[in-house]
Amino acid sequence: MPPRAYLVRPWATLLAAALSCLPAIASAQNESASPYRERELAQIIREAGYDCSQVESIADAPAPPPGWETLRPQIATCRNGKRFLVTKSGRSGGNLRPVVRPMPSQGGA
Repeated sequence: MPPRAYLVRPWATLLAAALSCLPAIASAQNESASPYRERELAQIIREAGYDCSQVESIADAPAPPPGWETLRPQIATCRNGKRFLVTKSGRSGGNLRPVVRPMPSQGGA
């Protein structure tokens, strides 16, 4: 009968290989979820009373306004050129509405 060390080594190697694949799987899921997030943000903006039929792009806010750092705000650019700062509180338990603030357009008009 072989010692137990010989039986544990293949399982440990398999576990290490599986765990090393997790970051790649997570990033692939984030990229594939982008169209859903764009639709979700467009809906959030419309529910806040603003005009946004479709979100063209999403970017993380590079320098969030003071007090917003922990909320992970995102900038949604709509197909009509309007931009919005959108954030949801992670501590609300789902009962608070997201905060939507219009931003000046990039054209500087």
